[in-house]
Amino acid sequence: MFSGIVEESGRIVRVDHQGVNVGSRLVIESNLDHSSTTLGDSIAIEGCCLTVVAIDRPASGFQLSFDAAPETLRKTTLGVLASGDRVNLERSMRIGDRVHGHFVSGHVDASVQLLERTADGNSLRLVWELPPSLRSYVAPKGSITLAGVSLTVGEVTEKSFGVYIIPHTADVTTLASKAVGQSVNVEIDMLARYVKTILAASGAY
Repeated sequence: MFSGIVEESGRIVRVDHQGVNVGSRLVIESNLDHSSTTLGDSIAIEGCCLTVVAIDRPASGFQLSFDAAPETLRKTTLGVLASGDRVNLERSMRIGDRVHGHFVSGHVDASVQLLERTADGNSLRLVWELPPSLRSYVAPKGSITLAGVSLTVGEVTEKSFGVYIIPHTADVTTLASKAVGQSVNVEIDMLARYVKTILAASGAY
């Protein structure tokens, strides 16, 4: 379980492609203190929950390895990552900590494409496509996770939704570097998911 508060933007050291039916291993350089990180821990990479399978400590920082299954590569943006790319990292929450974002599972629903980016004061307004399958889950002032970042939804239209990126978020995540046409992983608010499921089961939706 995560909160959508990105801890750092790590760097892809290499991607070992193990075959179309096998998946890939991602090796990521992190400057966080991973002295307490152990094999089997969960870390969100661009909003996708992955398991630590190897930990190395070179001259500086840490290098963490993750295996991404073929289905993960098909359904998320992890399949297009290459050496040198930056990725958002968040370690799983600890019970008892304050939750500064919202509850995030790290289970990506889809990838969405950036349609528009404009300045809005000292913030950055990003407008993303809204697939029909997600339309009923996205509401103005609701929560959404993009590339692992907990954000508040701004405007919503039939085919798009906007979010606003403050300077701090732009500095510590990969969102500000996204160009029109690029895609990011999206996870809808889990509360919205369950509410719709309950209503549908009761025949009220």
